[in-house]
Amino acid sequence: MLTPLRRLTLFWLLLLLPTLAVGAGALVLLRREQSRLDERARTAAEASRAAIEARARLIAENVELLVGDVQGGLMATLNDAPAANPDAFLDDWERSNPLVRATFRVARDDRVLRPAGGDTRTWLAALVAAGPPWRGVARDEPESASYLSQRKDISSNVAQTQNLRNALQSEARQNAGPDTLKKQAAQASVPESSGWVPWRNGDALHLIGWRHPAFGGVIGVEVNLATITARLGDLLPRDGNLADAFAIRGVGGATVQSKVYASAESSYASRSSPKVPLVSIPIAANLLPGWEVVGFGRMEGGTRGVGGGFFLAGALLVGIFVVAILSGGSLLLWQARRSEAEAAQKTSFVANVSHEFKTPLTTIRLYSELLEQGRVRDAAQSGDYLRTIGRETQRLARLVNNALDFSRLEQGRKIFAHEQVDLTAELTRLLDTHAPRLAESGLALRRELPEGPVMGSIDRDAFEQIVLNVVDNAVKYAAEGGEVNVALAAAGGGASGGRRGVEVRIGDRGPGVPGELRERIFEKFYRVDDALTAERSGAGLGLSIARQLARGLGGELRCEARQGRGAEFVLELP
Repeated sequence: MLTPLRRLTLFWLLLLLPTLAVGAGALVLLRREQSRLDERARTAAEASRAAIEARARLIAENVELLVGDVQGGLMATLNDAPAANPDAFLDDWERSNPLVRATFRVARDDRVLRPAGGDTRTWLAALVAAGPPWRGVARDEPESASYLSQRKDISSNVAQTQNLRNALQSEARQNAGPDTLKKQAAQASVPESSGWVPWRNGDALHLIGWRHPAFGGVIGVEVNLATITARLGDLLPRDGNLADAFAIRGVGGATVQSKVYASAESSYASRSSPKVPLVSIPIAANLLPGWEVVGFGRMEGGTRGVGGGFFLAGALLVGIFVVAILSGGSLLLWQARRSEAEAAQKTSFVANVSHEFKTPLTTIRLYSELLEQGRVRDAAQSGDYLRTIGRETQRLARLVNNALDFSRLEQGRKIFAHEQVDLTAELTRLLDTHAPRLAESGLALRRELPEGPVMGSIDRDAFEQIVLNVVDNAVKYAAEGGEVNVALAAAGGGASGGRRGVEVRIGDRGPGVPGELRERIFEKFYRVDDALTAERSGAGLGLSIARQLARGLGGELRCEARQGRGAEFVLELP
């Protein structure tokens, strides 16, 4: 037979160990799932980065092809410059071709012959002073116009790129003569004394094409980068989203960006972390040095956020699950122990009530048999026997009423029949009836009752049961005090100005009730001290039933310390 402590320990082990094992297993599975999500997120990030990088490279190559096409077309026109009056040709070319920012001519001794003034002459003079690129420099062969046609179609931007190239080639050849176009179509070679060079003057980039003509000196052209830059926006994707955006960045802070990239910049500008491009692809240094294609992807925060958030949420749910199981088990254990205690109390109650019933029944039977057999000496003894039978009958009635009230109150079936009653008269009747019993117990009954009637709405039986239970409590535990005091008085309505009530105070001069136990004595089956009550009969229900009856009448029953010594029970009624 297991002791209660061992049963409790076994229960907790059976509850705690499986719960913790399930919780630990769930956390392990959550950790594995987090690792799988992190790996999938990393794979997706790498694939996204690779896709953005591939598209950025394609854009950079398209830019290089376009610039190469412009250089080829402009060099073809420059080769067509006539020996007679080349300045007039260059002037007309500069005015009519939007891709030409400026033209120039330099003498054999490096004197700048044209333009006569302006900013072009300034940077041209600086270039000549630094060492002209056409002196001892081999030509820079432009990209073949057929390069893109040899590439595999890997982007939806190829068609628009081709259209843009065709348009720029047409503009670049605007001043080329028929003979020159035929030579270019036949891919005739450019003279060795020609070429292209990018030159940076501070933050300004100049893309210069030059040629040594047969009539001597050097003639050249500067590409209008502003016109090209304005067209480069057509190379950027138009079907992107805020997650993937691209831009072409140049020297001096020049930026060519799509509306998608502008929206992405605006969206991410509000974030605390700086916006850094995911990839950066430089454009060929011999075409546009310092220029680059940047690709931006929504990848801040890394890949830990997905799996970490999943693990935290899962761990929280597992924790709630474990706590719920342990709390539920604790509640069940508490309820089981409470039910076990109540079952033990009810068993004790049945035994005590049976014993309580047996005592008056035995007494009644004994004296009834004596009277029946005529075993009495005189009429006085016969009267004593009859009075004893009457007292035991009253005692038995109180026990039966307590048992019945306890059952009805527990089941919520107690019905109160309220009526207006003169409480002074009712208390007088009760005290007169039970005064002999109190006197036999050695208690003097003191009354403090008003002379006039005090009306109250009560149930007679419930009121009588409350008063008798409190008086019985005094007979059992305060008989050595020698007195019981019963007082009736009207009580005020309080500060709220409510209806006035009635107070019935029943005091004794017994040992009293400690302050911390003045509420517990109203609990079912509770008795203050087993050592004190071991020799007193009872089941510990009298005061509990009295309080429940008082509350059923709309009042309250409480215990207070009586001035001097003892306890005083106060019954408040409406």
